[in-house]
This record gives sequence, structure tokens and C-alpha cells, in this order.
Amino acid sequence: MGGRFWLLLAGFLTSSLGTWIYRLALPLLVYDLTGSALGTGLVYVVEYLPYLALSLVGGVLADRFDRRRLLVAGDAVSAVVTLALALLVTAGAGSVWPIYLVALLLAAVDPLYQPAFRAILPSLVPQDRLPQANARVHMGEHAVNMAGPVIGGALVVAFGHQVAVYVDAASFAVSALLIALIGTTPVRTGGRGAARRWRGSVLADAGEGLRFLLGGDRVVLTTALGSLACNFGVWLLLGNLVYYLSAYHGFTPEEIGVVYAFQGAGAVLGAALGSRLVRRWRPMPLVCWATAAGGLSMLLMIVARGPVAIGLAWLGQFAAAGTSIVAVATVRQLLIPERLLGRVLGTSRMIAFSSIPLAALTAGALEGLTRTSYGLMAFAGVSWLAVAAALAVSPLRRVTLADLAGRPPAGQDAAGSGPRAESPRPDPR
Repeated sequence: MGGRFWLLLAGFLTSSLGTWIYRLALPLLVYDLTGSALGTGLVYVVEYLPYLALSLVGGVLADRFDRRRLLVAGDAVSAVVTLALALLVTAGAGSVWPIYLVALLLAAVDPLYQPAFRAILPSLVPQDRLPQANARVHMGEHAVNMAGPVIGGALVVAFGHQVAVYVDAASFAVSALLIALIGTTPVRTGGRGAARRWRGSVLADAGEGLRFLLGGDRVVLTTALGSLACNFGVWLLLGNLVYYLSAYHGFTPEEIGVVYAFQGAGAVLGAALGSRLVRRWRPMPLVCWATAAGGLSMLLMIVARGPVAIGLAWLGQFAAAGTSIVAVATVRQLLIPERLLGRVLGTSRMIAFSSIPLAALTAGALEGLTRTSYGLMAFAGVSWLAVAAALAVSPLRRVTLADLAGRPPAGQDAAGSGPRAESPRPDPR
């Protein structure tokens, strides 16, 4: 792979570990300060709002500017912002609003960081090694998803929120240094020239993708709307999970980290299952059965007790979700023309993510008013079962991967005119 790839991967995983530490530490800090379900859920609201506004902007920046410098700048900004939070905690700030501001600033970096990271890989490894590079990124990222919550919880338990946040700031600084050591990257095909070929504003470019999504093949729109509904259901639990585990079960931060580690293990299992099953099953039954299994797993949360039992139920939910995500991603990659892929996927992501802040806010508000976490679990589980039933009669039912694979190559029309697109490459995320 070469030393520069390993520097990039080490920097990315270090940065991802820092992200996990603050995603666990901030809700715990807000809960300690307020004891409020609504206040804790509001952290997730402000963490996901930037994805709605900045995902497409991140793609534009990744194509117009030096990607290595964007990554270094993103990590450096995250380190400075997190250090400011650590100083606030050290000073004993009693207000939660500075914490919400820090969460918003940190969350604003990620949708700008991720497109540059995904786009820089082809310039660091030979094309024939790109699948292996993407596989190592995927495996490393999910390993961090499993270890990150445990490490974050252990830091809070052993040393308190203050030290955990300082470690978080250091992780971003180390990541920035590692990526800076990569040095200059080769000139990208279509780099600055591509920037000069952009026409109109970011909104105009995004509009073309939106027109395809709404007026083209409705299968992609169906998957986006299904993800929208599923995200609303699962985030009724995720947005309130720290409060639920703390207030209902009295879990320590370390035990909460264990539950989140089961979540990461479920994501790994789901990805492995999905990559195998999508080659054997048609997409519609695979997505429907996986969605139904996720709904049943959330219903099991109602009766689960203890960190292991709750973690296993949560593992089942994320394994089911991961299986569905692999199938949906494959369908989208085969359906969307290459020249529109980034914009349509970005728009689909914005649609899917738009329900997350609303769900997190709803969960916190209802819990604060009625103390009804078990009712929310029941609603979430049943909603996933309803989504599975709706997908069974949706345009997704007519899709087979064999038919999609037989279509003209992306970027080439049925008559064979237009440029021939390159073969699709695996997405590291």
C-alpha cells in the first residue's frame, strides 16, 4: 500500500477515535449537568444538523481544493474546538449552552472532512490495490466503532469528563500531524481543471441531482424515503439511549460504552452478512427481511435487562440495519449515472438524515414529559415493521441485480453515445 496510505489510515482512525470520545462524553456531560432527557437528546440534534446543510458543500470543497490540506485543517479545527471545551470544563462552567455550541462546531467539520478523505485514497494507492485499501479502511473504522465507546466510557469513569475531552483534543492533533506527514499528493485527474468546469452555484449543481432523484428512477427515491422513516424510528432510541441507560438502569459510563460496543459489532456483522446475501437474494426481500429483523430487535429492548442483554438486542438491530444498507448501497450504485453519483447520493443522504434531529428532539421531549422510553421502543419497532411492509410493495420489488448489471455503463446512454465511465469502485464508507 505504501507508507503514505498507512499514514492516512492511522490519521483517520485516530480522528475517528476522537470523534467517538466526544460523541459519548458530551451527552454524559450534559446529563450530569442537567439530568434532563430533552437536554441530552438536544446534543444529538445539534450534532446532526450540519449534515443537512454541509454534506454537498463538503463534496464541492473536496473537488476544488487540496484534499490533504482539507483533512489537516479539519483535524486542526476539531483539536482547537475540543481544547476550548476542555478549558470550559476545567473552569467549571455551569451552563450547557457552550457545550451545545462546541457540539455544533465539531459536527460541522465531519461533513466537510469525509468527502475529502474518500476522494484522496485513489491518489495514494495504485488503482489495482484500491479495493484492498477500501477494505482496510472499512475494517479499521468499524473496529474503532467497537473500541471507541468502551475507551470513551473508561476515560470518563477513571479520570472524569475533563481528561476525556483533553484526550479527545490530542487525538485530533495527532491525526492532523500524521496526515501532514503524507506530503504532497499527485495531481488529481480533473483537479483544478474540474474546478474551472463547474458551472453555477452549489445549489444549481445539487438541483440536477435532485431532479434525477424526483423525476428519474423512483427506486432510489424509495430507498431514500425508507431510510428517512427508519432513521426516525431508530433515533427515537438512539437520541435517548444515554439517558435511558443512565436513568432507567443506573448504568455507569463504562457499561454504557459496552452497549455501544455491541452496536459497532452489529454493524460489522451486518456488513459481512450483507456482502454475502446481496449476491444471492433479490434486493427487495433482503431489505424487507432485514428491516423487519431490526424492528423486532428494537422490541426486544423493552424486555432486555443488563448491559449484555441490552447490548445483544442493540447488536441485532445494527446487524439488520447493516445488511439492509449494503443492499441499498449496491442498488444505488448500479442505478445512478456516474456523473450524478455524488450529488444524488449526497441528496439521498440529506433526505435520510433529515429525520434524525426531529427524532432525537421528540424522544427527549416525550421522555421529559411522560417518562415513556418503553413506549418509544414499541413505536420504533412497529414503525420498522411497517416500513418493511411498505417496501415489499414499492418500486424496489421489481429490481434485480442481474438486470441492473446488464444496463449500459454509467455515464453512457442506451445508444452507446457519451463517454464510457470507469468501473465503480468500492466506497470505503
